[in-house]
Amino acid sequence: MRGKCRAMLASAVLLVLPLPTMTAQAAPQDNAVPVFRHLDASLAKTARSRVERVRLLVPEDLPPFAFRDRRGALTGYAVAVAQAVCRRARIRCRFIARPVAELPQALLDGRGDVIVAGPRPLPAAWRKMDFTRPYFRALARFAVRRDARIGRADFATLAGRRIAVVKGTVHARWLRRHLGGTRIAPQPDFIHAATALKEGRADVLFADWLQLAFWLPGKTAADCCRLLEGVINDRLFAYNHLSMAVRAGQRELRDFLDRQLDLLQEDGELRILARRFLPLSPPAQGRQTAPSEEKAGKRP
Repeated sequence: MRGKCRAMLASAVLLVLPLPTMTAQAAPQDNAVPVFRHLDASLAKTARSRVERVRLLVPEDLPPFAFRDRRGALTGYAVAVAQAVCRRARIRCRFIARPVAELPQALLDGRGDVIVAGPRPLPAAWRKMDFTRPYFRALARFAVRRDARIGRADFATLAGRRIAVVKGTVHARWLRRHLGGTRIAPQPDFIHAATALKEGRADVLFADWLQLAFWLPGKTAADCCRLLEGVINDRLFAYNHLSMAVRAGQRELRDFLDRQLDLLQEDGELRILARRFLPLSPPAQGRQTAPSEEKAGKRP
């Protein structure tokens, strides 16, 4: 039950940023990474965990978080975060790759101890799994065409604009709740919504910030568009966050993982890994990889 309450609390603390003050949080295009975790100071007072080794279930088909590179090695943001946890805690870790759809059952069957990434922290999953606090938060942003005379995202500027959004998504719900005075143009999927902006059938596109970050510099966008300043951080997006999952009742293991993730947040390593694997700034060289089995028992 404590795990369920913690997951709910992690979602509840995500407050809506009012449109007039959206730019208060640094934007990814400025090479700043949003703070992904709310730290739990109480975990610093707990006794050192007896965790010595752990089997990590990793999706092999969830880019950019976890996937296989051209050599067949596991890589991605979530893989690198898990590697950092193992290195920092000096524990022996074994990475077990599976398709993302198979991970929950593999965990419940005892074929692994932790799912590094994959399951969404939905209420239906709380009966079987406990989740750490997120180490990646789903955020949203606005994009416009490069020649658009729109400099900021606030009520006055967006009023009456045609805003493309994928219908039935949390982003569409957010628009209806907070920008009901705009001309919402629902689209069947992200590609249709992005194309509507590119072709001028919409003035603004509202979507997941990571989707936009991948699309804007790509060939399909053809340098048509740009991001408006500011990110939207809302509890509606919480079920798209990235957390680690353990079997329900494994409080010690979950708290151990949360403590290690807090330390990664405190010393800035989460931000470094986010810059390396997520499209927040120009790609870095020498991306980290993980073999199918890794023993991370010593610090470099």
